[in-house]
Amino acid sequence: MALIDDLLQELKDKLQVTWNDDSTNRQLTRMLNRGQKYFNELCGTEFTFEDSSPERELLMERCRYDWNNALSDFEDNFRKELGRLILKVAADDFEVGEEDATGTGT
Repeated sequence: MALIDDLLQELKDKLQVTWNDDSTNRQLTRMLNRGQKYFNELCGTEFTFEDSSPERELLMERCRYDWNNALSDFEDNFRKELGRLILKVAADDFEVGEEDATGTGT
């Protein structure tokens, strides 16, 4: 199953969207795409949004806020989680830079 299909099904489950119609699926897919772009730009990386990852959890929450027309509240309500995600990416990037600088690769 493609990532977007997997994300779409997870989002529909989270939002308790039990019906299946093209209009709703397109709307939710657009929310997911906007959310992925938001997190990638926020952190300056390309996330994989794999199962149980912090970025995937935050993506689902951002889409939930979007679905409920409350997206303007998302950043305030998830400030701590967003900060942790940004720091995690920065720390991972730093570790990779350290490995490159030492030439050890470990």
